[in-house]
Amino acid sequence: MFKKLREYVHKDVKFEDETSQFFVMMRIYYLITAVYIVIYLIITLATGTWRQMPIVLVWLPLHIASFFSTYRFRRRAVFHTFSCGILIWIVSAVYYLGWSYGAQYFMYPLMVISFFATYQNRLGKIIYVVSLCIMHEILYAYTRSHEPVVVFPENVGYLVQILHTLTLFVCMFVICFIFSNTNQSALAKLAVYNERLKREAETDALTGLMNRHSMYKILDNYMNDDKIQTFTVAMGDIDHFKQINDTRGHNCGDEVLRTLSAYFKEAVSNHGTVCRWGGEEFLFLFPSMGADKAYEIVSEMRRHIENIPISFEGETFNLTVTFGIEEYNSQIPMTELISRADEKLYRGKNSGRNKVVK
Repeated sequence: MFKKLREYVHKDVKFEDETSQFFVMMRIYYLITAVYIVIYLIITLATGTWRQMPIVLVWLPLHIASFFSTYRFRRRAVFHTFSCGILIWIVSAVYYLGWSYGAQYFMYPLMVISFFATYQNRLGKIIYVVSLCIMHEILYAYTRSHEPVVVFPENVGYLVQILHTLTLFVCMFVICFIFSNTNQSALAKLAVYNERLKREAETDALTGLMNRHSMYKILDNYMNDDKIQTFTVAMGDIDHFKQINDTRGHNCGDEVLRTLSAYFKEAVSNHGTVCRWGGEEFLFLFPSMGADKAYEIVSEMRRHIENIPISFEGETFNLTVTFGIEEYNSQIPMTELISRADEKLYRGKNSGRNKVVK
């Protein structure tokens, strides 16, 4: 039974542009106040204060109508139904039972809920809260000059005050709990979403390597760091890649890029970093490393690539890569550094490919 009730309370709304948190919160609020009504009726029955019962019976049909409105109407309509119902009851209760009964305190959760009923109507929220404040003072002024129709015995009034206090605390807790959890969940999702956007902005979608923009930022940091004395870059280009695309198709070319990227990432993981510079070109960064040491690492990669089998649609073939290496010189800008590595790369291309030019 509890499971079915929970499912019914958490039932989604039929409007695609409405979120369910507000409606779930309202339903839980109605259930809490339904418990309040039942306990109040038990108190009046047990203490023989029959004349106090009608005021809650006025609230009951409004309460039931408001509960079921959460399944049929939009957020604003639900809030207005709820607001009208509870305000009618508050005015009736203050008139019938007086200020000491405490019905006016139910304005407080009403004020809080009003801030979640709409997100953009700031002026409307201010007007609503000011209206509640004015109504509160009018009711108080009325009770100062008018006696209630029915007066609670002192012991029964004490029980009712305890009931009010517990109900209001529970209602306020539920409202704050649901919406604080919603906000925290939204913030957590936003953080994950922003992190994903950041990764996507810094990563090449096909290969999973960082993209040119990310490498530019890393190189810029290195060149502006006075503690870094030297580093080396290497530009690599797949030999005859256009021919692979033309003869085997672009899907095969994509598989080549993915396979080599996975190898490059693993090969330089302990020495530096690599990005997809564009097309079939890759740029390598070797921090705190001179050209000679970088040459050894890149030469080992070149030899290994010759033996990497590329499998596509039942066929297996091999390929080669040509590299150009340039060591950082504090006298040249970043674009010149990369340009020199690129010139050496094409020098290797023009002299037979499958080479490392330093």
